Amino acid sequence: MQPRYVGKDVPRVEDATLLTGRAEFTDNIKLPGMLHAAVLRSPHVHARIKRIDLSKAGTLKGVVAILTGEEAKQWSEPVPGMPMGWAGHCLPADKVRFAGEAVVAVAATSRYIAEDALDLVEVDYEMLPPVVDPFKALEPGSPLVWEHRGTNVIYQRVFTFGEVDKAFAEADLVVKDDFRWHRASGNPLETCSCIVQWNSMDQSVTAWGGFQGTGFYVPSVSRALRIPTNKLRMIPLPHGGSFGTKIFPHLVIRIALLSRKAGGRPVKYIEDRVEHLMSSYTHGPDRHYSAEMALKRDGEITGFKIKVLDDLGAHAVSVAMGKTLKPLSAFTGPYRMQSAQYDLTVVATNKCPQGSYRGWGVPPHNLAMEHLVDLAARKLSLDVAEIRRLNLLRPEQFPYETPNGARYDSGDYERTLDQALDLAGYQTLRKYQADARAEGRLVGIGVYTGVEVSAVAMSIFTLLGPESPFGTSMPESARIRIDAAGKIIAEVTFPWEGQGQHTFVASILADYFGINHEDVQVMAVDSLSAGPGTGPIGSRQAVMLSGAVLGAAERVAEKLRKVAAVMLEADADDVELMDGALRIKGSPEKSLAVQKVVSRMLTRSDLLPTGVDGNPEASYTYNPPDRKLPDAEGRGSFDLTAANVAHVVMVEIDRETGQVKILKYVIADDCGVRLHPAIVEGMTQGAVAQGVGQTLLEEHVYDENGQYLSSTFMDYLLPTIWEVPMTERVYTETPSPLSPLGVKGAGENAVLATPAALLSAINGALAPLGVRSTTIPATPLRLWNLIREAENRDNLKLQSEK
Repeated sequence: MQPRYVGKDVPRVEDATLLTGRAEFTDNIKLPGMLHAAVLRSPHVHARIKRIDLSKAGTLKGVVAILTGEEAKQWSEPVPGMPMGWAGHCLPADKVRFAGEAVVAVAATSRYIAEDALDLVEVDYEMLPPVVDPFKALEPGSPLVWEHRGTNVIYQRVFTFGEVDKAFAEADLVVKDDFRWHRASGNPLETCSCIVQWNSMDQSVTAWGGFQGTGFYVPSVSRALRIPTNKLRMIPLPHGGSFGTKIFPHLVIRIALLSRKAGGRPVKYIEDRVEHLMSSYTHGPDRHYSAEMALKRDGEITGFKIKVLDDLGAHAVSVAMGKTLKPLSAFTGPYRMQSAQYDLTVVATNKCPQGSYRGWGVPPHNLAMEHLVDLAARKLSLDVAEIRRLNLLRPEQFPYETPNGARYDSGDYERTLDQALDLAGYQTLRKYQADARAEGRLVGIGVYTGVEVSAVAMSIFTLLGPESPFGTSMPESARIRIDAAGKIIAEVTFPWEGQGQHTFVASILADYFGINHEDVQVMAVDSLSAGPGTGPIGSRQAVMLSGAVLGAAERVAEKLRKVAAVMLEADADDVELMDGALRIKGSPEKSLAVQKVVSRMLTRSDLLPTGVDGNPEASYTYNPPDRKLPDAEGRGSFDLTAANVAHVVMVEIDRETGQVKILKYVIADDCGVRLHPAIVEGMTQGAVAQGVGQTLLEEHVYDENGQYLSSTFMDYLLPTIWEVPMTERVYTETPSPLSPLGVKGAGENAVLATPAALLSAINGALAPLGVRSTTIPATPLRLWNLIREAENRDNLKLQSEK
């Protein structure tokens, strides 16, 4: 049967509610007796807490409860994270470790009163020397963020795959460079928020909030609060974007303890924008790179080495460390190179902790690799597109295993590159560039080719050591039921946050059961009602959720077939579900509507076949096939599918201001079967916007003493419509042979690519000046300085020649 909805741009089921303002976000919820929380944050970067005086704040009318670190230590465990032992409690009892760290939490009858109470709290600090520079954090005798660890090194390991030393020893060309990737973060419309109520009668906790799924929360929060998981109910609400920022167990733990101290009254907390920027545990990678690549004279890449120093900040919470390991999922990108090395060091400093952020640590890795490919092309006098074509994997090589064990399921990478070049009119762009250069203009063209793996498994965390609580499974669940009217209710584990998953779930089920799209209701359920699930991270939901939904649908259909077989006086193996009816194979005239079969199940238990209950409902937990733990060398496949993409970008840099103008941006991608093409297009355009901001503007800035300097959108610069181009897009579909319906991930493809593509174009523009940009963001000031550096050098050269 030809799909009616899957693969079509059906109206999104979420949009009517969102556009009419009827979605219930955290701040829309008002509960009886609800209190409002505010948090006192440290003005100091590194200081011991000597005394906290709450006497004045506690007498303020309207203040109900005040929580300190001593109480948090008494009532809870440290916030879980990996590796263990590098995170404190939800409030510190001993010392603060970064400017903006929460010290005291107040619950009052209004947010205004809670904020006023903060001014009355007196805290005496003993100043401690901070460590802000990650290189200094490595030095013996440097200040320690966590004294009990005896070091600031959280993790250090060298991963070697293949004969790396041999590849470099036999290379005709080795290119190398250093890179600096500064912190940026997701800044969703709605900041982190939750309402938490502690039930003192049965010691249970209920939490409402903008949770990015509940899978990460339940084990972390229940463990920290010392309650069993069946006493924790997490209710996910629609939320205004996430990008990884809506994984905040530390916040839920803190507000739960505040509710406990307030006698079980519900407590609402919503970050303000300053808090979200400076202290929300949502910062992205903060890295220093040294990278080198070995090549043959004809441009073949034979080896790749990358050395990374990652500044994780003051705490290793939740899954933040995963960003440093995630590049291993597709370490060699779309290329055939057979050897690679990853030298990784992660340190603690007195900065805001890193958290999850869209791309999960892979964009800077891709930028380093692609920059070296560009350098090699220039050294070998090859076009940047052609050197990539020379090294791309070929269609006949799939399924392909990389040197570090990652498996790519399918693709035609050269076709994707050709699509991008053709749509861009690549040769025409090159002529435009040559003419512009002749006029003295700084115009550059960047080309990027890459891989986006999806359906990530947390087995990657086992690389941190035997204490990792994760294994090979990272499941997703769904439950569906059919009511007496033949309508379908589908329950999933996460709410609306922009990707339209509820829409494609409805499409899959409507096609499967042969009913109308509007006859499927999709709803997010709380953690006590949901099966095992992880939520929408790592571009996994198209793969994982389609597997869960189809699995549940097949179980329901099996029940229907058995009941229909009795009604049709046939063998169950001869009954099929087709076009909304149960019919005998080969005899379509002998059929029963699904609703009629459901009605029989619900009303005539005496006629049900043996082994079939009267409930047209089933749940299913999907786990991708062939999951394995990595081997002793760190070789492993942590994902199921591999999408691929090619970007072609043309930019112009203003010589006088350093401003970058994007003249053209073209994308070709292959994410397998598209469940809803318009949603994929929207996610792609949005990812480009995020990539543009990260590449050109956004940066969390600290001074040399660790004080945070970019706490408003006047200093932390987000891109506007004037900086983000409307991209031109083309796509192809190479179905995955491994995933349900042949889908692959798409949510992060463009954000993985945009920084590398833009930097390629920027350095193409700067090439005639003999300088190159190796720092992200490539802000106007940084580019202006590079241009001035080139001009001063040329002036000195002219003077010396005279």
